[in-house]
Amino acid sequence: MASSSATGDKTVNKVALCSAIFAGFAYVGYSVVRTAFCRKLGRKEGEVYPEEHRIYFRRLSQTTQTDVLLGNLDLSGPAGKVVLRPLTVQERIRELNLRARMFTDTMLAVQGNLGPGSPKQTPLPGTTSLQCSPWGSPRILSPVDVRHILASRSSENLVLLGSPVKRRWTRRSFRRQSPHSSNSQSVSSHESTTEAEAEKLLRDTQDQLKSHLESLSRRDRVMTAAEAKSLVALLHSKDDLLVERTLTTIANCSTFAANQDILREAGCLYRLQTLLTSSSVSIQLATIKALGNLALNEGNQKELKDTVPVLLSFVNKPQPTDKLVYHALVTLTNIAVLPAWHDEFYPVLHNLYRLVDDGKPQMKLQALKLLINLSCNEDMVPSLLAAQAPRRLIYMLDPLLNEELLLRVVTLVAKLAETARRLNIDPTIDLPPEDKAASPDTMYAAIFGVNIMEKIQSKSFVLMNQHLNEDIRIQARKIYESVKS
Repeated sequence: MASSSATGDKTVNKVALCSAIFAGFAYVGYSVVRTAFCRKLGRKEGEVYPEEHRIYFRRLSQTTQTDVLLGNLDLSGPAGKVVLRPLTVQERIRELNLRARMFTDTMLAVQGNLGPGSPKQTPLPGTTSLQCSPWGSPRILSPVDVRHILASRSSENLVLLGSPVKRRWTRRSFRRQSPHSSNSQSVSSHESTTEAEAEKLLRDTQDQLKSHLESLSRRDRVMTAAEAKSLVALLHSKDDLLVERTLTTIANCSTFAANQDILREAGCLYRLQTLLTSSSVSIQLATIKALGNLALNEGNQKELKDTVPVLLSFVNKPQPTDKLVYHALVTLTNIAVLPAWHDEFYPVLHNLYRLVDDGKPQMKLQALKLLINLSCNEDMVPSLLAAQAPRRLIYMLDPLLNEELLLRVVTLVAKLAETARRLNIDPTIDLPPEDKAASPDTMYAAIFGVNIMEKIQSKSFVLMNQHLNEDIRIQARKIYESVKS
């Protein structure tokens, strides 16, 4: 009976080892096979061998040829026994889920660049949750995608996987949609608190505030938060000369990027917006100059929504001095570098084109710079094409025109012509009647009109072949190719 039991054990061991060998997994090596199989066959009776350990193999119940066999060493069992121990389906699924979750965490870290010290990135769609649902599951990169990521030196160029989406132009009404939404009540409360603190600071420590002004006006430098608050407090003074001097100091110090943030946090932008409506032209001019430098900051631009219409009023209405209009155009040009408040510019497009026609050379140049910034936004192009064009546009494409003016003219026309052709824009169809000038007077007709296209093409051909300025030649070629097509 004992002999029969021993023979049965050997048979079981041989079947287990053969299964492991045919599965081809590294967990059962040749050494294990030789130890468990060969030594038992060659053992002689009476010989004493060192104690051997029992080896357990775990496998998923109802395995196939691809099931995993895992070796587990048990020091407590009798020697020389190789036992096949199946793993239940529930246990195996739990183990696979655990490994999948670990792999998920690693991949999401790679996709989102969330390692220690790494800049925070916006997670990819579908990776915000690790929980599976009946409608979807976490999106994980494949090994091929991982190799692409690891081979890249920069995480800033990571893009969504899949085929790129071609942007299709659709007319969008900015006037009905605000790019930034905020809680107006909380903003008003914060501004009121800042104003009260500044006025109290001016009453209590006016002499100290003036000493800060003297220090900053003698040498432009990065200021402290206390100095920024002192400048804002001085803007509440009733002395116009003191306020004007403070504004000049703010404009000079705003050339430092760090000061732009510090002044915003001190409540400077809200006070400058109030001073724009001052009865003193000199204070208005100094305020516009200060805003022009502060506008070169993305954080500051987010708080300029209510300031832009006031600045545009200087362009839309006759002003007591051309300096106000010119510096308002400079500040608006700086604001228009970003598209955040482009929707506010619709009412002045006709007047900007009018300044290109009738303004002084300096005014023409600045109006063209502002129009070029607006034309870089594809959503503004239909309205720019529908606005009333400069009457002398065709005559401004002249090689003898001032080089700076000519460069801006050909740049504006090239940008509008290229975008109109590429996106197939026709403002006579795309825009409602109230948003466009009379058909023969539009910028679109001034470029693509039946009797105008040949003249535009001819003048741009001369410029692209004969002008000495390379930039002008490049832009003229873009006009020629867009109109010719």
